[in-house]
Amino acid sequence: MRTTFDIGNEAEGIMLGHYVKAGFRVCIPFGTGGPYDLAVDTGTRIVKIQVKTATFGKGCIQCRTRRRNASYDRTMRRYEKGEVDYFAIYCPQLNEIYGMPFEATKGSASLRIEPTMNKQEKFIRWAKDYSWERHIAELKRVAGERLELSASRL
Repeated sequence: MRTTFDIGNEAEGIMLGHYVKAGFRVCIPFGTGGPYDLAVDTGTRIVKIQVKTATFGKGCIQCRTRRRNASYDRTMRRYEKGEVDYFAIYCPQLNEIYGMPFEATKGSASLRIEPTMNKQEKFIRWAKDYSWERHIAELKRVAGERLELSASRL
């Protein structure tokens, strides 16, 4: 049976590979318990990425954007500003990946794929607005278009 560690490791490996394919250098923080899983070097800035595995149901990709409380392992708390810059979201059911700025999350990251049953549009976070391509384009803008290619792409 797969553990939550196995699921998390799979997602982190997939996301790491996609950042490298996009031309970024990626660092993995040493040890456990840090607020982020990957540090992406844009060439001008280090961006802190927390990888999350999502589930798909009722037309939505859903994941919790919370972390374990260091003082008591059985409780969860919200990430605080400065702990992460982006959430990289992997949905194995759809084999899809997304990038979401920290500021866009509010305790969870529900991204809608399909229209709602009642046709509601207001306050909906559409998955297409957080596509991987948009995320990479935003990171390249953050880098000021001075992105250094990783050694594997030279």
